Amino acid sequence: MDTDITMVVPKQPLRVWPTVVACCLFGNIAYAGDWQLNPGIIADSYLYQLKQQDYASWDEGAALALSPNVELLFNSKHLQTALDWRQKHIFYDDKQRDDRSLDYINFNNRLSAFDNRLSWTVNGSESYRIRNSQRGIFADEITGFSDLSKTRNLGTSLAVRTAPHRDTQSALSLTARKIDSERPDNDDALGNFSNEFYAADFAIGKRRRDSTFYWQFNSRYSESARDAGNDLTSENADLTVGVPVLRKLAWISRARYENNDLFTNYTNKFRSVGTGLEYRFGNVSYVNATYNWYRQQQLLEEEDSYWAFDMLLAPTRRTSLQVTVDRRYYGRSVEVAGSYRLQRLSARLTYNERVTVTNGLDQIFNDLGLFVCPGAFSDITDCFVPPSANYQLLPGESLQNFIETDIEISENVVLRKGGSFSLAYDRNRLTLGLNLRRTEDEYVESNRLNKTKGASLNASWRLTPLMTLTSEINFYEIEYSLEDRKDQNLQFKGGLKVELNEHSDVSVNLRRVERDSNQQQFDLQENRVWFSYEYQF
Repeated sequence: MDTDITMVVPKQPLRVWPTVVACCLFGNIAYAGDWQLNPGIIADSYLYQLKQQDYASWDEGAALALSPNVELLFNSKHLQTALDWRQKHIFYDDKQRDDRSLDYINFNNRLSAFDNRLSWTVNGSESYRIRNSQRGIFADEITGFSDLSKTRNLGTSLAVRTAPHRDTQSALSLTARKIDSERPDNDDALGNFSNEFYAADFAIGKRRRDSTFYWQFNSRYSESARDAGNDLTSENADLTVGVPVLRKLAWISRARYENNDLFTNYTNKFRSVGTGLEYRFGNVSYVNATYNWYRQQQLLEEEDSYWAFDMLLAPTRRTSLQVTVDRRYYGRSVEVAGSYRLQRLSARLTYNERVTVTNGLDQIFNDLGLFVCPGAFSDITDCFVPPSANYQLLPGESLQNFIETDIEISENVVLRKGGSFSLAYDRNRLTLGLNLRRTEDEYVESNRLNKTKGASLNASWRLTPLMTLTSEINFYEIEYSLEDRKDQNLQFKGGLKVELNEHSDVSVNLRRVERDSNQQQFDLQENRVWFSYEYQF
């Protein structure tokens, strides 16, 4: 007698199958990758002196900090994940300050596919930081915790682009970020606030500018949602079309549109069209000049004409400089982007102008670039610029994209005009980093104007295979127009680190902070020395 066996497959809800597929996919990725778990602990012993004004007495004290931490790393062809958690317990020897426990969390995750043409990133952090520069730029959790705000950041982005060999290139990116900032113990009148930022960027056009018919379209839409005040919406689009006239000469036409909408408080629209000639040389270099007609609408509508200039110089793959002189709703505008890279030396120059919210979510201004670092979350003084784009990471190394942190966190809308110059050098046992910056913030909802000049120098010198000398100098000069106040802030940090064995090291560090203000009540001085011991299990 024959017996037939029938297999019955239970019906599952539709949402189960995507979950199963995702689990299988991530399971295969996790199996093919490299996992690392690095727990450790850091013990710091501090001695400090603090004086708020010239005629005040020194506040002297000592503190002990214990910081258990764990770092989880995963690396595979398509997925890179890094999680760093550190809990800092601080104990004081005086009654003026309360003992406290603080959590610092950093998380980065990047999933890519199709030769990196598709990528998805998720990141988050929790830290304590200053958000009002008038309280002290260099305040930290040891002596200035009452001025620090507990800040949480969450972000995600999705990027899609065509293969680099395609004649027509296109790219799409979607970004969402959120910041939660809590009121510090010393109230700074900003309260608790939660802001969100959304952006979409799309670009499409010909890969080579010397094509028979060249065209390029770029667009960006962003929205900043604020707790206090109206949301800020920005729209930007530009189109460039070029047709060869002679071998290296082309006729080009361009059109631009910009709109910054803050409802009835601040709204402006700017439209322009123009035409001109472009001279092309080398592989990608060009220089053009166009005559443009514009129409802008703020309180009144205005029409006029102007000349614009655009230049890209790229004599080699390691060197490029782009300068654009144009016009926007507030008048003449300039944008500069330059880079220079050798095996051991690299430089970057940027200058741009944009309406933004000073909550740090729009990070277009302060990208310092990629560095090779030991571990997933390191200080920039421990890192170096990769000597080439094809640099192969060694075991334990990772690429970090450093973002310069804003010295202010608030919900203010500003027209920010800012530029920076970065120089990095790495050779043998010496690593140097120099950064110069200048910004001018025009507050669009008030009559405030803040000007900032800054400079920082980082150095790391490996004296022996087991001994490293580090130093860091930071300087800020800030003018607050509304308060008629001008501060000069200086910080110096230096340290000597000795590796005892593969699991532990010790270091001796010192710090000097000065704030010299034209209003004497804001003068500040601090001296600090501390001993640190770190053990990695």
